[in-house]
Amino acid sequence: MDTDTRKKLAAWSSVIWSAALAATKLIVGVMTGSLGILSEALHSALDLVAAGGTVYAVRISSRPADEDHPYGHGKVENLMALGETLLLLATAVWVIVEAVERLLSNDPAALHVTFSYWAFAVIILSILVDINRARMLKQVARETRSAALEADAAHFTTDIWSSGAVLLGITGAAVAGMTVEGSWLHWLLMRADVFASLVVAFLILHVCKELGTQSINNLMDKANGEAAAQIRQAMVDRMPTYPVSKLRVRESGARYYVEMEVQVPHNLHVDTAHEIADAIEELVSDTLEGAEAFIHMTPATELPETPEFIIRRLALSHRFGVHGLLLLHSDNGHFIVAVDLELPPGATLESWQVPIEAFRKEVQRNLKADVVALHVEPDLRRLPSFETELPADWEEQVRTILIRRGAPLPTNITCYRKGAERLCLISIPKESSLTVEESHTRLTKLNKKLTEKLPSFGRFMVTYEE
Repeated sequence: MDTDTRKKLAAWSSVIWSAALAATKLIVGVMTGSLGILSEALHSALDLVAAGGTVYAVRISSRPADEDHPYGHGKVENLMALGETLLLLATAVWVIVEAVERLLSNDPAALHVTFSYWAFAVIILSILVDINRARMLKQVARETRSAALEADAAHFTTDIWSSGAVLLGITGAAVAGMTVEGSWLHWLLMRADVFASLVVAFLILHVCKELGTQSINNLMDKANGEAAAQIRQAMVDRMPTYPVSKLRVRESGARYYVEMEVQVPHNLHVDTAHEIADAIEELVSDTLEGAEAFIHMTPATELPETPEFIIRRLALSHRFGVHGLLLLHSDNGHFIVAVDLELPPGATLESWQVPIEAFRKEVQRNLKADVVALHVEPDLRRLPSFETELPADWEEQVRTILIRRGAPLPTNITCYRKGAERLCLISIPKESSLTVEESHTRLTKLNKKLTEKLPSFGRFMVTYEE
């Protein structure tokens, strides 16, 4: 069953029960003269009007966006929730005015409530029905993010407590005849029904405040801080290289509309920028179900001035490759920088001594480091030569080794060659649950095992599929 159908069925069930309860309470209220039950009857009558409005709102809100309503028709649910709030407010005012008039009246008949088992039966029935439909509406509202159904659910939850107050009121009125006339207890029990109606009225006012505030906030597109925080955290977790400059989230019914300004490299190709925007839109939709995102990309022209970036920039200016950066603030207050420098394997240290020392001084001056330790390593990013030809079953041998090591089944195994130089690329499915460190360890072990078992095949590089 789709979302719109579930919302409509929930709304119609509310209409049917509201009509039945309103009619029953009105009949019993007139029979007994109980202001508490009459106020509940009026309350249920307004429930019926509100439920009918909810049916209409749910039907309209399910319409797709069009030229006149580019953000859809979801706001009609917020309008209906606000209308229901005004109806409830009118109910509360009527009950309070009637209760005050009865309390101030000198006519004993104004406080008289005729005892009837029907009064107890209808209130108990009302409580049971409200418990059932409030639970049902709350569940559907939560799953479909329907403002109108949520308003009904909150409304009927309050009805449970107000019906309980009325039940206490008619019980007090029923036992008033058993007390001594003129005593404080008799005075209180004679007015228990009126006091119960006041409790109902104040509960209604509380619901009006909650529903009215929420409806107005949604209609005025108040910022949704919780939803925005979820998106920002998702971007930090899954796309930390694209900082979010600005973020706005608005709601229209059950749907979110997100506007984001994201910083990207200034020299990014337009096709790549489009792919990144698509990925961010997918991330937003995963974070807020069904959200529609509008991504504006801002070129980030400023270079990050982190110690790691400064070191890499200085190394590039001296024509070094670098890796294994280590920054340490020791207990005695010293700042130590350790870097692995990559030099051509056949070069002599003497020929590179001057640029090495120049690089050391630049790092020390720019980072104000106390110690700059440089570890020189050969640049091994060159392919070795292999004279023997690959066996016919080489792909099967590679696949068998990977499977025995517990790696995912390879999606692609390809060998590229240039003369006697060979590079064997193996792609395996992504393992998103692994951290960068864990994935690096796994891929390194797989590369090492393939090289160890198949030393004459070529240089192996296991990567995650794109």
